[in-house]
Amino acid sequence: MKAVMLYGPEQMEVVDLPDPVPGPGEVLVRIEACSMCGSDLEAYHGWHPKVTYPRVLGHESAGTVVALGEGVGEPAVGTRVCCSGGAGCGNCGTCRAGHPQRCPNRRSPGFTAHGAYAEYLSIPAAGAIPIPDHVSFPEAALVQPLSISNHAVNRAGPQPGEWVAVLGAGPIGLGVMLLAKRRGARVLATDVVDYRLDLAKRLGADVVVNPRRQDPVATARELSGGKGFDRVVECVGSDQDETLGQAVAMVKPKGLVVVVGSFAQNRATIPIVDFKFGEKELKGSQGAPEGYRPALDLVASGQIDVRPLITHLLPLPEAERGLRLMDEKAEGVIKVVLEPHAGAPHH
Repeated sequence: MKAVMLYGPEQMEVVDLPDPVPGPGEVLVRIEACSMCGSDLEAYHGWHPKVTYPRVLGHESAGTVVALGEGVGEPAVGTRVCCSGGAGCGNCGTCRAGHPQRCPNRRSPGFTAHGAYAEYLSIPAAGAIPIPDHVSFPEAALVQPLSISNHAVNRAGPQPGEWVAVLGAGPIGLGVMLLAKRRGARVLATDVVDYRLDLAKRLGADVVVNPRRQDPVATARELSGGKGFDRVVECVGSDQDETLGQAVAMVKPKGLVVVVGSFAQNRATIPIVDFKFGEKELKGSQGAPEGYRPALDLVASGQIDVRPLITHLLPLPEAERGLRLMDEKAEGVIKVVLEPHAGAPHH
């Protein structure tokens, strides 16, 4: 099969690999769509702490089941699925306590195992989640990032009529904005990239702010009658000294900040006096322990439309171009989706 191998930082090439064979409890999926993630870009630059080399990236994928491993009855061959390929070891205390997503020995396609920048991928049968016929493969590939947004919104718990700030209007932030709006909240979205703010506005953000030109803290005070916002969800990462300080300053006394962004360094600066005197709360949000079904149901029912987030569909050999588009914020890029079998006949 064709795959895209990352041999080391910024050393990527298309290679031929043996077709994977599904092991016991696994299914083989013909990958029809793999969405490219910000963590893939970190891996490409050599910044991601969990990625080992050489590595086939890709963990946001969908396709068709083409073979079953030993002991697997469902999903049947021919089933269209989105792929949740990560699996805990099943033996450690964390797994036995019912938290396989926190397993220290977790096998994660695209990070510690080969992923879906490839024509085929073997995954645990339990991680192959059937999708309805009317949901396209690129939409299904976006169920994974939408699941991360969904968990963040569950952690934040916005109520109808509340003001919520979403810092960062990339794919995760836009998902948080859509889900918070669905719950009846009013949303302010921030980003330093104007085309992202334009999309946030088109998708229903009540107010958008570019912090390079307008003070988001002052805007939040103004919109909330001086008291601050009810909740803030931080979806930027990287510039933690800037955005976390903003988040704490924007939220009202006894308000909640939820951190879903990924950070390059294990530290952050917040206005600690405001935080303490205001009895503000800070929560982390990691992954999607609820699984993919809640987000898939929202997409399948038409309650959340992820199609406007998909800006580029590329064939597999253009994976590196997709990463560069993301890196340079070029061509209005939001989500790049690879189609490994684009133009190829179905076997």
